[in-house]
Amino acid sequence: MNWLLKQKMVAVLFCFLAVGSTVLVATAEVKKKTVAPVTKNPVAQSMVSFETALSKYQVKKTQNFFPALTKRELKIEEALGEETDCEFADQPLLEIMAFFSAKHAIPIIIMSNDLGEEGLTVDEPVNLHIKEVTLHDALELILQPIGLTYIVENGVVKITTTFKASEKLTSRVYPVGDLCRTVEDYVTLESALRNADLGDWRARKTGCASEKTQYQSQKSNGPSPAGGGFFNIPDGKFKGGESVAPLLYEDGDGGTITIVPHSNALVITQTYHAHKAIVDLLTQIREAGVQE
Repeated sequence: MNWLLKQKMVAVLFCFLAVGSTVLVATAEVKKKTVAPVTKNPVAQSMVSFETALSKYQVKKTQNFFPALTKRELKIEEALGEETDCEFADQPLLEIMAFFSAKHAIPIIIMSNDLGEEGLTVDEPVNLHIKEVTLHDALELILQPIGLTYIVENGVVKITTTFKASEKLTSRVYPVGDLCRTVEDYVTLESALRNADLGDWRARKTGCASEKTQYQSQKSNGPSPAGGGFFNIPDGKFKGGESVAPLLYEDGDGGTITIVPHSNALVITQTYHAHKAIVDLLTQIREAGVQE
């Protein structure tokens, strides 16, 4: 009986081994069949080539100006681009701004003294019914009809009058060496900025040296560059050797543009909203150049 039992156990063991090897072989065959086609999949290869082609035209969007925005300012700018809904019926302006502040987790304050100068109060009624618009657009739709706007200053969103906002000018340094090589390039870029209705610009003084030598790099008496722009350019030379003379602006309101030759940069003094528009325009110009 013991011998017979041992024979049965050996037979059962062989059966298990045979089944196990079959499963292993079958599993291996499945892996071969599933892995091999992936490496030869023409669709996958075409997707890789498509992504590679796309990467050639992608523009890295970074802060192309100085000083760079702080973390708090970056958070505010991101929030201004978020979608929001507006269902307001005769609600006070103060309540609306408190609602947006809580919903988008950003500080918003109303400059009540500025509003008082225009005969307005924080209780101005707001009527707006619209969905899926950016917070920026919602603020514009609410504030513009009553002569108000917003600016980002000192790490907060300030609600103020359009007049007060136009008086708050800040300076930024815009590196544009990738866009400009010669004086003509800078003159053309200036024309694009000034003619794009991005903000108010201060009048230039007449009779200054730069006006007489608008485009000193010209080697002939041909026509001046398109736009006929003048820059406020400190004394200096570009890498190509073109000399430039200083240009002065009249006293008054409006922004200014100054070339810094050795840094291949523009120093632009403008309002908050004008700077935002300038960043967008320069980004679009760079993207257009990449597409060529």
